[in-house]
Amino acid sequence: MASFPAVDRSKVQLPILKVQPGAQVEATLCDVGPLWFAVHWVNGRQLICSGDAGECCPVCSLGSSRVIGMTLVSCRLSGGVRPFLLEISPLGFSQFEERVRFAGLDLRLGVRAMITRPRARGCLRVDPVGAGELGTLWLDGERRLIGGFSVLYGLPLPTLDESFEDFTARVRSVVEARCRLAAAKLLA
Repeated sequence: MASFPAVDRSKVQLPILKVQPGAQVEATLCDVGPLWFAVHWVNGRQLICSGDAGECCPVCSLGSSRVIGMTLVSCRLSGGVRPFLLEISPLGFSQFEERVRFAGLDLRLGVRAMITRPRARGCLRVDPVGAGELGTLWLDGERRLIGGFSVLYGLPLPTLDESFEDFTARVRSVVEARCRLAAAKLLA
């Protein structure tokens, strides 16, 4: 059995950036993420779908799923820069990437963006406004993103130098067990 170093979950936990309808939030994005995954809405909570490449999980037969992405952003608050997780749709991120290319910016170097939500339950709109500064926040960005994702969904924490693909393979049994349990509760 493999042993994994103990990490304090509070050290990798990241808040979700919530954008209220009609509000604008300026954030810096870079090429860390998004992590794409499917979720089900079960009993008022998001549950990660254990289906893979056309294979259905036990909850898929009971309801639909949707694909979302989780990416790392930074915002300047009260003079300091803090990391956040940003949930974004595939369409929203694709439009953002297109606008970044059109503006001649490079996501690898960081892009300042204005994030808005036009209406309640509306999709986020992410518009590039200029080059961003990456700073030290983005060092080890993929690990920060995977760590924040794992804490958000109550998954085992990633190990050092573990890619998202390796992390996904390692926690797959946990996600599958949760889907089986959720399906059983829905059928009861």
